[in-house]
Amino acid sequence: MTQASSTTGDIADLLTLRALRTLSAVAQAGSLTRAAVALGLAQSAVSRQVGELERAFGGALFHRTGRGVQPTELARSILPRVEALLAQAEELAHTGRELSGTPSGLVTLGLVPGVSGFLAAALYGVVTQQYPQVRLRVIEGYSGDMETALTQGRIDLAVLNRYRAKGSNSYRRLFDSQLCVVGRRAFLQRALAPKKAGTKSAWPQQTTLQGLSGLPLVLPVPPNAIRNLLDEVAHRHRLALNLVLEGSSSVIVKSMLARHDCASVLPRHAVAEELRTGALAAVPLAERMFRQHVLLATSAQRPFTLASKALAGLIPGVAAAALAQMPAGAEA
Repeated sequence: MTQASSTTGDIADLLTLRALRTLSAVAQAGSLTRAAVALGLAQSAVSRQVGELERAFGGALFHRTGRGVQPTELARSILPRVEALLAQAEELAHTGRELSGTPSGLVTLGLVPGVSGFLAAALYGVVTQQYPQVRLRVIEGYSGDMETALTQGRIDLAVLNRYRAKGSNSYRRLFDSQLCVVGRRAFLQRALAPKKAGTKSAWPQQTTLQGLSGLPLVLPVPPNAIRNLLDEVAHRHRLALNLVLEGSSSVIVKSMLARHDCASVLPRHAVAEELRTGALAAVPLAERMFRQHVLLATSAQRPFTLASKALAGLIPGVAAAALAQMPAGAEA
């Protein structure tokens, strides 16, 4: 990487947005090869653009190391201004598309674990076909976290769970789902349909709140919509829940259910794949209070852009199509 002088006109020709985007990518990746992959360019093209920028700025931008490249002092000095310029260019392009009526730009979507497994990938496929200028950022979290993020304006939209209307954000019902006691089939059959002498226990078609009594339960860490509901109802009915483990993610909860004799309370769609393979089974809770409403919520603290509006319009149809492919009973 060399240093050379350039005329003012030459510098203006070399400082293209494409070249500056390459500079940012190399700095973030710490490698010409990784930056080339991220940008979808040949490594030779990345090297050429870095070389052109070095001629424009009159000095080396990266030091070569055994593991890649590191920004020089010159690069570290100009990178904040480069990032700001790229952000302004993106904003300008976004504004132009908004004025022309074309949805574009970044939309941040929050999804609860129960829907993220099937909705994120399905939604991405439809968005890339119908709105190629829209870029998705998907964040997973429990309903309480998503509600807070919406209220603080950190995300544009969220698909979350509710059992009663509340909050300052706007909501649209997507579907309802009855909560179920979920666990390994053999364990649930023993626990919820005890075998009587001389008879074979039948698979329970449903159970009640009292059926949770004594069951070793694995539940989400509060605040969480399902956990809040269970704690509230158990307290009201003076029912002591046998909580054996709290998990901060659906991965932890499902792992426990698959490996141990324990149960959790989840909607069918949250374990659709496990039900399909037979890894887990589900017994619905009979009480109406255990009916979960899955809602699309929009933030009152962020502008409802064309891109956000387009995504909000797609979500109900994509969710319905995904649910239609699930085992019977995943929605109602």
